[in-house]
Amino acid sequence: MAEAPPWFRHVAAPMVDQSDVAFRLTTVQYGATATWTQMYHTHDVLRDADVLARARRELEMGRHAPESVVEATGKHAPQIVQLAGNDPASLVEAARLFEPWANGIDLNLGCPQTRAQRGHYGGYLLARKDWDQVESCIRALSHGVQVPVTAKLRLCDYAPDTCALAVRLAQAGAQVITLHARHVAPNRRRAGAAKLEYVRDLVDALHAHELHTAVISNGNVQKADDIAANLAYTRADGIMIGEPLLVRPDLFAGAHHARPNVISTFLHLSAQYPTAPARDARFCGCPAGRL
Repeated sequence: MAEAPPWFRHVAAPMVDQSDVAFRLTTVQYGATATWTQMYHTHDVLRDADVLARARRELEMGRHAPESVVEATGKHAPQIVQLAGNDPASLVEAARLFEPWANGIDLNLGCPQTRAQRGHYGGYLLARKDWDQVESCIRALSHGVQVPVTAKLRLCDYAPDTCALAVRLAQAGAQVITLHARHVAPNRRRAGAAKLEYVRDLVDALHAHELHTAVISNGNVQKADDIAANLAYTRADGIMIGEPLLVRPDLFAGAHHARPNVISTFLHLSAQYPTAPARDARFCGCPAGRL
């Protein structure tokens, strides 16, 4: 019998206002082995009861959904909650509120948006002056919750610094590190191809320090063949796909599935696990839709 893939082999990325439970379950039906929730800021989680209640409800639905079982493993696809913030205590407090339903907690170190710049979180914590703070956040989370702690980051301004930061995060307790190998730029989020050589360098750096932290590569996947090529080049343990899954939720499955079948799967899951019906337009051929 073939060995089952690691849970982080094929990951659906966190996408704000897109990674609802129906969409995440759709990707699992077509080959995703784990899914990340959208980013939740600790301030919202701790101060807005509605935000927390909605997020928990989605996690509970996803946790028990038979559609979350990964065919290759026979197990439910892990749901990783992504948090944003820069205060260790607040991150731990928010993480503990999700812990009963989550299979892991991810620290966002890549959000490029202007609001992240104003709030000094996400990709704006990558400067060397913030490394001690970021390390403290990961260490606090790894000691504060029982589920795995992971981190998703972009390239530092001086790209070679990225490996040094990632090593520190691994030493602080990050069990999985995802690298979206682009720089933070709020007005040019997709400026050029991701620099996958830095993912490969990260794999080498962790091995050199005898760290067993898994690496997920994020970027440069538009079609199914790109997945194998990315993994072969970077030697990463897994791959994460974001926006291309909005166009083709079946990317991880390899073979192209008939569009009506994919749409039907999503609509069925949206009805079964209702959370945000207004967003169904993206799969229905509506003007705002992406499929």
